[in-house]
Amino acid sequence: MIDDIHNGLQRRLQLSNGTACELVNFQQSHLDDIYALECEANPFPWSKRNFVDSIASSHICTGVKIGDQWIAQAVFSIASGDAEILIISVDPKWQGQGVASQLLDTMCEILEDYAAEIFLEVRESNEAAIRLYEKCGFNCLGIRPNYYPRKKGREDAHIYGKSLRIG
Repeated sequence: MIDDIHNGLQRRLQLSNGTACELVNFQQSHLDDIYALECEANPFPWSKRNFVDSIASSHICTGVKIGDQWIAQAVFSIASGDAEILIISVDPKWQGQGVASQLLDTMCEILEDYAAEIFLEVRESNEAAIRLYEKCGFNCLGIRPNYYPRKKGREDAHIYGKSLRIG
């Protein structure tokens, strides 16, 4: 069942500017590129160990490629009939061009067969991500006070969710 999206995820996508790209799983052999993308895109990046552990576990590790270049990555988990977005990052050169919304919309469509709802946490200061999630149909469900570290102090996490199955 879930092995289908671990082993054979491959979808062709087209960005709003007409650029053709592909949504595929990433593996251990892609980690240097994925980690470099994460460090470039995220002021508080995941560690390489986080990615190693995600690949070794039952997490769905996916990304968007143009040719041999990774331009986005995301890690999802599924447990007890719900999915969670653990991390999503887009190369800064490709931000604002529909990459993340294509990735999210496609993954939500795929995950409908495996989960009833999908959740995520986002920094309250990450306004671009919040706009993206709301555009993709996610709703704010609550706040986790002081969840994320920042350079000085901590900041709240906003918890977002979306129903994947209707009815």
